[in-house]
Amino acid sequence: MMRLWRLLLLFVVIGFGLSLPVRAGADAYWQSFERLDSIDRLYAAQALAPNFGGNPGLWPDWLDPRAVLIPITHGQGDLLVIRQPLHAPCGQFGFTVFGPASPQGGRDRLGGDFCAGDLVVVPTPHRWLPDLRFVEGRQKDAATGQWRRKDQRVRWTGTDWVLILDKG
Repeated sequence: MMRLWRLLLLFVVIGFGLSLPVRAGADAYWQSFERLDSIDRLYAAQALAPNFGGNPGLWPDWLDPRAVLIPITHGQGDLLVIRQPLHAPCGQFGFTVFGPASPQGGRDRLGGDFCAGDLVVVPTPHRWLPDLRFVEGRQKDAATGQWRRKDQRVRWTGTDWVLILDKG
């Protein structure tokens, strides 16, 4: 009987651990663009081009852009997320998300950019892509003009990101 309780406790602990959000740095980690393959490096440079130009050789020395490859379910590839410093009122970083690589190697950009302080990957059962939670972001209150913290959990619908509201 004791062995059955231990086994049940093990399943509960494993199940709870799988349901927790994973920071981008836990399983996947932010890495420099040089660690990406050549095609992903081109997409990363493309994401930064509007702010810093299309030639990475001319980017400022203080710029420390990073990328993370987030595995998606059932070995269907990974998401490529680019993080660039913004130091804007809405957050410390800008995030650009590219979908899994096609058989030809290209990636589609998934929606617009996000502005926040950090990214948390939220595994979502029965979905091929995880939810993404952008934390420590800020939004200007229209009534008062003050900036207030705004965390966003978003889910890809196949055509756009939708905001997922937390219960409670």
